[in-house]
Amino acid sequence: MHVYDLPTPALIVDRKRLKGNLERMAEVVAKAGVKLRPHIKTHKSPFIAHWQQELGARGVTIATVDEAEVMVYNGIKDIFMAYPVVERYRALRLARLSRLATVAVGVDSRAGASMLAEAAGKYNTKIGVLIEVDTGLKRSGLASIGEVMDLASTIGKLPNLELKGLFTHAGHAHGEDMEGRRTIGQREGEMTVVIADALRKAGFPIQEVSTGSTPSAAIVAKVPGVTEIRPGTYVFNDGSLVASGMVSWDQCALTVLATVVSKPTPQRCILDSGSKSLASDKQKNVPGFGSIKGLETITLSWLNEEHGVIESSSLDLGIGDKVEVIPNHACTVMNLFDEYYLVEDGLVLGRIPITARGHRHLV
Repeated sequence: MHVYDLPTPALIVDRKRLKGNLERMAEVVAKAGVKLRPHIKTHKSPFIAHWQQELGARGVTIATVDEAEVMVYNGIKDIFMAYPVVERYRALRLARLSRLATVAVGVDSRAGASMLAEAAGKYNTKIGVLIEVDTGLKRSGLASIGEVMDLASTIGKLPNLELKGLFTHAGHAHGEDMEGRRTIGQREGEMTVVIADALRKAGFPIQEVSTGSTPSAAIVAKVPGVTEIRPGTYVFNDGSLVASGMVSWDQCALTVLATVVSKPTPQRCILDSGSKSLASDKQKNVPGFGSIKGLETITLSWLNEEHGVIESSSLDLGIGDKVEVIPNHACTVMNLFDEYYLVEDGLVLGRIPITARGHRHLV
């Protein structure tokens, strides 16, 4: 079946481009001598997670308990939840999982650590924890050695927890040019390593210094003392990474196949892919809401729920034509579909469920 015979909108993953992206990151970590623990929030697919492990990845990073359960139940046996857990139902579900796999969780508060300890005790298990360090994103995480030291002391007094190390996420590297990424990545690694060394001197057995967004991964991987990186978006790449000069258009593996359903004027086309298939979040320094594959200077000007609007004076498209849209932000688009089509050289190889998308409130 040819890809253009699929009903639209459809989510497309180019196998050759995906393979190239996976292999390049595997080469980065091999050269740097660090471990790769990719974040599966981008692809949410056990199929791709296993491929990453075949190329040397050590477990995966997840953001939700749903993602954790899907990965473990599909054979991934080493997971790290890089997200604060302060609700009892999440902690209990993770404690149950820790009877089936190696589970570690990020913490940045006494409340979160206490909740995990209580849940682990209920299931007579042990949960690894990594303290989150804020290296400039100013989201969650602790920014000073003193705060991290205090939380480490608290964790050391709690039963059923094992302090494994520190982690950080330099998400503010997205949208930065090469010099900006280099500065952020260097600070990300050096700051976390300094805190890790201070903890070791105080007697805490810090094993892991875990870092790395996709934009900073190759830089922070080379900082002495960093032990692993956790990039996510690299599997597909997207318009935001192209805009920052990190990758080229031909390294973008994820597209949304769409049909031209209306052309009210010679300068305006309407696609059947709106905010429910492309997402409406804007990205730094990225125009529009997605670029047309092969005609990347043409972008979607605006979106409604089911309508994607292209406004251009050079439109050579007619009603019924099909195009592929490269999203600005791959991660949010992946979460909008139930399945993706794996495609190579225009032919559909398979239909693969996006098993870890959405939220399931199982308690």
